[in-house]
Amino acid sequence: MEQTKQRHKWNLNFKDLLIGFLLGLCLTLLVAATSSDEGPGRYRCAAMGDDSVFIVDSQTGQTWRLGRAETCDYGTPHNRKSICRSLMPMVE
Repeated sequence: MEQTKQRHKWNLNFKDLLIGFLLGLCLTLLVAATSSDEGPGRYRCAAMGDDSVFIVDSQTGQTWRLGRAETCDYGTPHNRKSICRSLMPMVE
């Protein structure tokens, strides 16, 4: 008795391909929407040599410079200021 292998023919039409594609697209969008990464934090820092660091609040635009001897508050883009305070007490 000889067995004959039957080949399975795919009977696909345009409607089935379109439904499969849309289902795959919906699943991809669902996974992307549920695994949102908030990205970097709110504050950004940049070192300026060995003496100071700039810190920027990315939500408000508030900017500070922290140094070894003083700290400065530069304000926001809408409310600019330049207030510097010494961190070291005055030595006589």
